[in-house]
Amino acid sequence: MSGITDKPVGDRVKESVAILKKLTNDLGIPYESSGVQELKAHFDRYIKDGTCWTGTVSFAAYGRTANVVLPKSAKRPIEVTLKVSNKKWDGTA
Repeated sequence: MSGITDKPVGDRVKESVAILKKLTNDLGIPYESSGVQELKAHFDRYIKDGTCWTGTVSFAAYGRTANVVLPKSAKRPIEVTLKVSNKKWDGTA
């Protein structure tokens, strides 16, 4: 036995919604933006069947790239870290 307890669906939903709210409400990135929609698609699969994923999502219009970790373990939170990308953001979307 590996000792890993799968993250419950309720926790996956709660963490995903909290991150989407931070991106849209706190950082002002539109919900309709391609980056938010791509991230949401990964969250939807993760919530539905627990599909773990590690990768990047481009927020090029905002000069950022998101490093994303959707973990299997109930003990690890979802990680979304926005990093400055090489492209300079001019303040417009």
